[in-house]
Amino acid sequence: MSSLVSGLDEETRSRANALADPTRFGIFRYVATAGHAATVAELTEYTGLNHNAVRQHLAVLVKAGLLDEGVHSAGTRGRPRLIYRLSPAAASDSLLSYERLAKVLVRALSSSMTPREAGKEEGARDARAVDEDSGPDLSPSEVLNRVMSRWGFATRFDAGDVGADTVTLTSCPLAQAVDLDPRVVCSVHLGIVEGVLEATGGSRLVAFDMREPLMAGCEIALSN
Repeated sequence: MSSLVSGLDEETRSRANALADPTRFGIFRYVATAGHAATVAELTEYTGLNHNAVRQHLAVLVKAGLLDEGVHSAGTRGRPRLIYRLSPAAASDSLLSYERLAKVLVRALSSSMTPREAGKEEGARDARAVDEDSGPDLSPSEVLNRVMSRWGFATRFDAGDVGADTVTLTSCPLAQAVDLDPRVVCSVHLGIVEGVLEATGGSRLVAFDMREPLMAGCEIALSN
């Protein structure tokens, strides 16, 4: 083990070791950017490895806290399928958030969409992925909370007593980009919110109170 890795804290060292293998790194990046929970069969096809080898790599990534393992049984016969998604802790890595932002902006430029329209498309896609992973029992507000978490925001969800919910973005993984041009980056975030609500139905955006990026605390108020 190099002196650089050995000098890290235990959690970071575990993640570094897990990602040191090129195949595991490729699997991690695939799941992190797929926009949906990935199955073992999907990852087997992607890597060209056999099923058992993929499962072994996934086990290492789960143990390191980089991926979460779940079960999805809807619409399938026999044993439920195992699915893998980016863990909340790994999602807070700002590098992944910047990568997602870059992809959204490239999509906007290549298709003559505004950043807000591209964000809306991404938000709808993320909402469908959350629904696939967690089932249809989540409220639109809860889906939005999970989508923003996937984008790397630390969030706080407050369910209102009279059908008015609030999702607070307590930290922003894209603060530096927002500081450079809030009109672009915050427009993407607004579009994501709108896309989630359109895809889930049943909730209306009341307000998106944007705050200074380095202080964070943007509040999204919803009405059911």
